[in-house]
Amino acid sequence: MIKWRLDQPKWVQIATELRARIVAGVYKRGNPLPSERQLVDEFGVARATVRKALAKLIEEGTIYTVFGIGNFVGPPPEDD
Repeated sequence: MIKWRLDQPKWVQIATELRARIVAGVYKRGNPLPSERQLVDEFGVARATVRKALAKLIEEGTIYTVFGIGNFVGPPPEDD
């Protein structure tokens, strides 16, 4: 569980935590992240907060979305 800091928005702290887990190998390249619902339950925040954290990770290329399936550790595979 995250010990929330007051000097950063929660979505930033969640993105930082997920990024750290990826670097540590908890979530490996090509593997799915937990669902939004699981992350909401784990961090005890609103779904919008989790979505904003995930959007940041997508924007920076750390994860990618397969619509209808979920978010995966990136970068996305290249189309042939």
